Amino acid sequence: MVMLQRRISFSSFKSEKGSVTAELALALPAVSLVIAITLGAFALQIERMKLVDVAAMAARAIARGEAEDDVRRLISESVGSASSGEIEFELETRENLTCVILAQSFELPGLAGQLFELVENQCARKMGL
Repeated sequence: MVMLQRRISFSSFKSEKGSVTAELALALPAVSLVIAITLGAFALQIERMKLVDVAAMAARAIARGEAEDDVRRLISESVGSASSGEIEFELETRENLTCVILAQSFELPGLAGQLFELVENQCARKMGL
């Protein structure tokens, strides 16, 4: 009876050298894209929250009887130069409510030409709260 002795060659394991680097090279762009989209969504939500605050402030000011020109100036000062687009202002009156509708276009970095329209409607009772 002849026994064959089998030698294990480690050369097959050496051929897998660098596979982690290749997998990382393939996965890194996808991970970067997910992070960029997440940060852009956070930026969009922050701009929306600013718009909510400014719209509520404008609605209360109009309900108190302040002039519309003063409220427009207040809106432009509150938003500041950090915002990406011009804010559209619309005033609406319902029974005993004064409503302000603000709209702003927002562009995410990296998505040139893709604008997101943020619209916020806030109301306040006439003659203040």
